Amino acid sequence: MKMMTNTFQPPVKMSMLTFYTKNGAFFSWIAAPFRIKDVHILSKCGQDALQYLIFQRYLLAYLSAVCVLCIVVVLPVNFQGNLAGPGDDFAKTTIINIEPTSSLLWIHTLLAPLFLVTIVFTLRHFGNSQKFEKEEHVTRTVMICHIPPESCVKELITQHFTEAFAGLEIQDVQFAFNVTQLMLLETQRLAAVEARKSSEKMLTVMNMRPQMHSFTCGYVCCCGVKTDAIEYYSTEERLLTDACEAEKASAFKDVLGIAFVTFQNAEMAHRVVHDYKISCRKGGMPNTSTLTGVLKSFEWDVKYAPCPDDIFWENLSVSPGSLTVKSLLVNSFLFIMLFFLTTPSIVISTLDMIFYKQAEVVNRNPFISEFLPTLLLWTFSALLPALVTWSDRFLPHWTRSEKHHSQMRKVFVFLLFMVLILPSLGLTSVQAFLQWALKPEGQEYRWWCLYLPDGGAFFVNYVITAAFIGCALEIIRFPELIMYSLRICFTRSVAEHSHVKRLLTWEFQFGVQYAWMLTVFSVVIVYSLSCPLIVPAGLFYLFMKHCVDRYNIYFAYAPSKISEKIHSTAINYVVFVVILLQMSLLFFSMVRVGERNDL
Repeated sequence: MKMMTNTFQPPVKMSMLTFYTKNGAFFSWIAAPFRIKDVHILSKCGQDALQYLIFQRYLLAYLSAVCVLCIVVVLPVNFQGNLAGPGDDFAKTTIINIEPTSSLLWIHTLLAPLFLVTIVFTLRHFGNSQKFEKEEHVTRTVMICHIPPESCVKELITQHFTEAFAGLEIQDVQFAFNVTQLMLLETQRLAAVEARKSSEKMLTVMNMRPQMHSFTCGYVCCCGVKTDAIEYYSTEERLLTDACEAEKASAFKDVLGIAFVTFQNAEMAHRVVHDYKISCRKGGMPNTSTLTGVLKSFEWDVKYAPCPDDIFWENLSVSPGSLTVKSLLVNSFLFIMLFFLTTPSIVISTLDMIFYKQAEVVNRNPFISEFLPTLLLWTFSALLPALVTWSDRFLPHWTRSEKHHSQMRKVFVFLLFMVLILPSLGLTSVQAFLQWALKPEGQEYRWWCLYLPDGGAFFVNYVITAAFIGCALEIIRFPELIMYSLRICFTRSVAEHSHVKRLLTWEFQFGVQYAWMLTVFSVVIVYSLSCPLIVPAGLFYLFMKHCVDRYNIYFAYAPSKISEKIHSTAINYVVFVVILLQMSLLFFSMVRVGERNDL
C-alpha cells in the first residue's frame, strides 16, 4: 500500500522550528504544535506517527464524553449520600459517600457497561478509518531463514522455487551477511570524515589550523600535547577506510543463511508464504524440488520481509538460540525486580516509619503528607520502566517493530501493577500480592481499607503530577541532555560535536510512549466512577500529552518505523482497561454487600 505523499517542505534557509513559530519569537514555540498539520507530520514522520497522534485524539474524544457524564451525572449523585464526615469535602465527591443499600448505585452500574460499549465502537471507528500499512499483504519480497550457508547461491534458490511452485517468476535474490563489525567501522569512518570537514571549515573561517588532544576527553582536558586536527582526522579516515574495505571483503564471505527473495507480484509471494504456513500447522512437507535435500527447504522459516528501514542489519548475525538465552536471562532479571520491588510503596512505607514519631509535623506539612508520596510514585514509575527499556537493549531484536512491541508489553504490564493494581489493593509488590492471594485459612483481609477516599485523592494527585511535571520533563528531554553532555565530555575536539548531536537524535519510542499514556488512561478510567474528579485531570493530561508528543515527534525525534501490531495492541489494551473498570465496580459492590451483611 503506497503511503500518501506531500510536497510540502519548509524553506531551506530556515529551521523547521522557526518556520512554525512567529518570527522565531520567545515562547512562540508553544503554538508550534497547533500550526503543524497532519499532512506535514505524514510527510516528515511517516504514517505510524500520524496514526499514533490520531489514536490520542480518539481517546481525547472518548474521555471528553466520559468527563461530561462523570461531572454532570456521577458527581451530583455522589453528593446525595451522607456517609462522609462533615469536614471531609473530598470524600463527599466519591462513591464512598453513598449508602450500600441506596438505589443510586445503579447509576454507576449502568454507566460502566455504557463506557465499555462506547469505547468498542470508538476504537472500531478508529480502526476502520485508518489504513494501517499491512506490508506483509502487499510486499513482493519474502524473508527465508535457516538456509545452509554453503547453499546460499542465487541460482539454487531460483531453481528450487521454479520447480516447487509452477508459474513463479523471481526477480531478485539477495543474501544477508555478517555486517556487525562492518557497520561499526563505517560509523567510525563517517565520524572521522565529518570531523575532518568540520576542522577544514574552522580553518576557512578562523584562518588558523585547529589543534586538538588525540585522546578521549581531550575536549575538556587542558593538559597534554596538541596535534593538528586536520592531519589527525585525515589519517584516521584513511585507516578506517582501509579497515572498512578489508572487513567488507571478509563480511561478504560470512553468509548468515538468510535470503530475501523478490517475486514478480504480491500474489506469488503470498502463495509461497501461505504454503509454508499451512505445512507448519499441519506438520506436513512444503512443496519440494530436486534441490530440497541440498537446501533443506523443509526447515526454512518463510515470512514476509519487513521494511528495510525496520531491520537491524547488525543483529541478523545473532542466532535464534542465542537470542532465546539472552531473553531468558534479561526477563528473569526483570521478573525478580517486579517480584520484590514493584511499587514505591516500599519507600513510602519506610517514610511513614521515619515520620511516625513526627506525625504532628508531617500532618502540618502538605508537601510531606500529600505531594511527596505522589511525586515518589511518579518518579519510580519513570525510573523503573526506564530500567525495562534499558535492559531491552541487551536483546538483539531483528527489527525495530519487535523491539518497540516488546518494550510496550513489558512496560505496560510493569506500570499497571506498579501504579494501579497493587496500590489500589494496598500492597507493595507482587510478592505481597501472592502472599495476600495465598493467605492461610482463617486469616482475614481488611476489606474495609479498600476504596478509601484518600486512595482516590492519591490517584488524582498522581494524574495531575503526570500532566504538569511529567509532560514538562518530556518536552525538556533530560535523558537526551544528560547523554549529550556526557558524550561531549568524551570527545577529543570540538569538530566531533556535530557527529555526537546527529548520533543522539533518537527515534521516537512508540512502544514506551504508548505504555506511559495508557497507564495514566487506565488510572483515570478505573477510578472514573468511584472518584469522578479524576476524569477532568485525566483529560487535561491527555491533552498535554498530545501536544508534547506532537511537538517532539515533528521537531525533536527521528522518524521511526513500527508494525501494525503495536497499534493493534494499544487498541486491545484500551478495551482491557475499560473491562478493568467493570471488574473494579463489581469488586466494590461485593465489598459493600459484605459490609452490609456484617452490619
